[in-house]
Amino acid sequence: MTNEPEGDARAEAARTPPAEGPTSVLIAAGLLIVSAYFTIGGLALPYPDGWQTAPGMLPILLGASLFIMSAALLVKAIRAGALRVGLTGELPGSNIARAAIGFATVGIFYFVLLAFLPFELAAALFLFTMFWVFWPEGNLALRAVIAVCLPIFITLCFAVGFGLPLPGQGNLAEAAQYLMVTR
Repeated sequence: MTNEPEGDARAEAARTPPAEGPTSVLIAAGLLIVSAYFTIGGLALPYPDGWQTAPGMLPILLGASLFIMSAALLVKAIRAGALRVGLTGELPGSNIARAAIGFATVGIFYFVLLAFLPFELAAALFLFTMFWVFWPEGNLALRAVIAVCLPIFITLCFAVGFGLPLPGQGNLAEAAQYLMVTR
């Protein structure tokens, strides 16, 4: 038993990042699979007038960047000794639950939200949910601002700037332009 108060030990445990372990390997492997799926799906879309006009450009870029980050996470976990522990070691339930919620959120975003909502709204809901799961200590207002502004920035870059269609039903950028012209 230590001499430090129980509250201080809990606060220190909350500030200490979790050790790299089998959970990190599993999460990285899952993210590698998801990123490969998005990249391959983007490559499978038709290229009407060359690669510059490909509607799959956004999934390709996002999938490739997720693949690189997931590979870095996997390498970091392996270098930290995650495989030495083995998959029979104790897996922290909260990390598994967060990973499961994250994967479920990606699936709901891709297969449900984009089927019924404009990209900007679906992406904002997706980002806010992901921030809630993976950034719970963050400022609620900051998370909301980022969740709203990032899809708008992506729309401005890809849909308005490059003229590339974004996934989802409807287009808030076109609707906003229509409202500005008709008034």
